[in-house]
Amino acid sequence: MVKLDYQKIGLKCGLEIHQQLDSKTKLFCRCPNELQGTREPDFTVKRTMRPVLGEMGKYDEAMLTEYQKGLGIVYECYNDVICTYELDETPPFLCSIEAKHIALEIALLLNSKIIEEMHVCRKNYLDGSVPCGFQRTMILAKDGFISLENGKKISIDIVCLEEDAARKTKFEKGNNYYRLDRLGIPLVEITTNPDISHPEECRECAERLGLLLWSTKVKKVLGSIRQDINVSITGGTRIEIKGVQKLDWIPLLIDREIERQQGLLWVSSEIKKRGLNILDVPEKPIDLSRKLVKSTSKFISNGIKNGKKIYGVNFPGFKGLFGKELMTDYRFGTEVSSKVKAISGLKGIIHSDENLDKYKFTEADIKTLKENLFVQEGDCFLLVLGNKEEVEKAIDVAIERIKKAFQGVPPETRRALEDGRTEFLRELHGGARLYPDTDSQAIYNEDKEILELKKKLPAYPWDTIKNYSKKFHQDENMIKDLIFSDNLGLFEILIKIYPDNPTKIVTTLLQTTTALRRDGKQIENIGNNDFIDIFTLLKNGEISNEAVEELMIAKADNPNLSIRELKGKLNIEIPSEEEIEKKIKSEVNNNEDLIKNRKMGALGPLMGPLMKEFRNKIDGKIISEMLKKHLQKKIKELGL
Repeated sequence: MVKLDYQKIGLKCGLEIHQQLDSKTKLFCRCPNELQGTREPDFTVKRTMRPVLGEMGKYDEAMLTEYQKGLGIVYECYNDVICTYELDETPPFLCSIEAKHIALEIALLLNSKIIEEMHVCRKNYLDGSVPCGFQRTMILAKDGFISLENGKKISIDIVCLEEDAARKTKFEKGNNYYRLDRLGIPLVEITTNPDISHPEECRECAERLGLLLWSTKVKKVLGSIRQDINVSITGGTRIEIKGVQKLDWIPLLIDREIERQQGLLWVSSEIKKRGLNILDVPEKPIDLSRKLVKSTSKFISNGIKNGKKIYGVNFPGFKGLFGKELMTDYRFGTEVSSKVKAISGLKGIIHSDENLDKYKFTEADIKTLKENLFVQEGDCFLLVLGNKEEVEKAIDVAIERIKKAFQGVPPETRRALEDGRTEFLRELHGGARLYPDTDSQAIYNEDKEILELKKKLPAYPWDTIKNYSKKFHQDENMIKDLIFSDNLGLFEILIKIYPDNPTKIVTTLLQTTTALRRDGKQIENIGNNDFIDIFTLLKNGEISNEAVEELMIAKADNPNLSIRELKGKLNIEIPSEEEIEKKIKSEVNNNEDLIKNRKMGALGPLMGPLMKEFRNKIDGKIISEMLKKHLQKKIKELGL
């Protein structure tokens, strides 16, 4: 990838971070704030959605896109963690005070100005993720900032307190399935201004926001934090990239989005150079089904015989534009096809910038296509195969997307892919979907309430990282990992119990747990109290360092037994020095021939049986040192 000059490009980035809060109840009802994992639902409810006008009397473009998909929605429900509020059968309860206090603490840490009187608004969603068709949200604070390591301040536009949407579980037979356990869980949305001007700066900002959030009372499980990036360049427009699952994806996603926008700007510029007119873009496709029923392309002819339709449309002067590579393995044709697939469900389109030989078209087929689509030199035609309704929708989407190529870069919400590319998700949401919630009363933030919260604010995590790294002689990344794994608090407890070896505590909480999880062990069975018991035994000299992992494995496999009960069953008591001396002497005395032949080289073979005897009971270094001493003595006795 070519090194980019981000200043010259005019890169601007902003972040949107969504983080679930760890309150006891949901935001607008008193149902427990508990995800149900893979537990099967108790019952289902089916709904359909239609767009509604916003406060300004306009439809939101993204809502119309969702409506075009024509999908049904099935809600998977539980008797014990949802109520009639989630199903939109009753108005909202009062806002959770606990959730509000957690959100206020986050806003204060972000140096934001707290809103005195919060008003609940409705944010329209038509994808089915909210049964009532809108999410309840309120602006809690604004005009804050977060500082990067180099001192640069990234300004925070707003901090919102809102309810989470339902979680999608599957797509089946034209229906999206959503599980309602997540619906209504309180979360904060943090939106920065577009002050970020470098991909690595964006990564650092996202990491700092994550660290700050995880130093407060938020849910610390996979999927509880979601981050979106907004990216634009000079001449381009704001593109929202959703579903950025890992921090390390951020620089690559930004670089590839820059390439995509630059490619689209080139396409727009080339359209202007060629003197093409948007009015010449055809409005309607041509049905080619009868003309191609005997095509040598089997998938075309067989599709038509099976009742499918093939429609075509010609784009005057567009030759070469569909084949224009916007970034590696991603062409303008892919851009159009991606949007067609997202809205109509059809997986692909065929265009004449491709090598048509791979579709087994003969020259006669291509001649038929060109004649019936009125293709001239310099044109590019497009074909779509499917049932009539799918094809008509797909062609409409393709035509609309190609018209937008005249503008350059259309504003969109796109889904992040692991390889750094993105795909069309929906039109970019606008203000047309937001309006006041008449079911909710104003929520006040009292001065006294805020002052009390200020007294209890935690230290900034990056300060903690530096202080702990220096104090306990640990790499800063290890302390950072303790925060992101939600183990910093446990580390602080364990270091008081066992201050002799901070590294042992860190590696146990991070590396050992990770290794055992990869081996299929149920690490969730090992609670904080179990780690406290293990390191208490270690401090008291009742077990060796080597026994820690064995106790963890035993606890993972036997969650109903205590650490002390497991210790007794495992036979990992530290032997006395006399017992060790006796065993080493016996091993040395019984292997004189080996010692005569190998002298100090006998150390390795002699260690094997001793380590087997004292496995997980004593440090191997201690046995090695004691054996070395006895071996040297025996060599001297034998006159070697």
